[in-house]
Amino acid sequence: MIYTLFFATLLFPLKGALIRCRANFTPKVQLVPELPLVDDLQHVSQPRSLVGVLRRVNAEEGIDGLYKGILPTLGFMLLWEQMSIPSIVVIGYLHFGVYDQSTVLIIAIASLVKIIATVIEAVFVNRAVTTREDISSFSLRRALDALLSPTERKHPYRIFSIPGLLATCTLWVLYIVGTIGARHFLFVKHLPENFGNWEDMRPHIPLLVGAVIFSFALNALVLTPLEVMMVRLSIQAKATQVVLLLDTPPVETSGPVRLRTDKDGYTGLISCARLIIEEEGWDALHRGWWWTAFRGILFI
Repeated sequence: MIYTLFFATLLFPLKGALIRCRANFTPKVQLVPELPLVDDLQHVSQPRSLVGVLRRVNAEEGIDGLYKGILPTLGFMLLWEQMSIPSIVVIGYLHFGVYDQSTVLIIAIASLVKIIATVIEAVFVNRAVTTREDISSFSLRRALDALLSPTERKHPYRIFSIPGLLATCTLWVLYIVGTIGARHFLFVKHLPENFGNWEDMRPHIPLLVGAVIFSFALNALVLTPLEVMMVRLSIQAKATQVVLLLDTPPVETSGPVRLRTDKDGYTGLISCARLIIEEEGWDALHRGWWWTAFRGILFI
């Protein structure tokens, strides 16, 4: 576990930059023609690549910005390590279990736990990375004030009613569970029991290569848009809050990336996908596809 946390800490700036890159609002046209572009006000170009976001964060926020959000990320990693249920049970049963009634029930319960935890993790981690406020490492109350809206602080269950987020996380988990099950029936069952015997494995090499390529492509095409929408939907409630303090800079003109703060926000999963395509193009839905594709091959 120590090595896992070490490598997660080492690679976290890349993950944080990926979250910001997916949250970055880059409209194809200026939505209000009478106003100058945000980029013109900042005299800089809007970063559209992972490397560009990394450079911008490092230039504007330094090392603290690169590691903003690491504490909730490591906290959820420890949670999954202690629980070990939603991921390991599902993967284990789908690959090696006997598909009877009890197995289906266990998979359903584990998947439900995974969905609930994924919603909570998306809200806290994505907001911690993209927030313009300083998050206190030693004050839970101040951290919650920075990450949750007033309504969510008063009624924490409201994070499950964020438009489209629960549906997106549900589809994300169902995709993972479904692809694991499909791989078991279409691929794993056809492999020999002795993986160490090369003569037994050699005839199955084309099937193995084909499965990896298909999984790579499917993750890039299907899983990536879901993860992009998870980021957008999870941060929307905080990004669209009205600023009441006169000495607080406008949200659009601060921070390494620009968040979508229009009054007409995403109203659901379909609305999120439609507006991203209309305002920013198809490319915005597949930001970081290589990250999701490679990572997906490892656990799906």
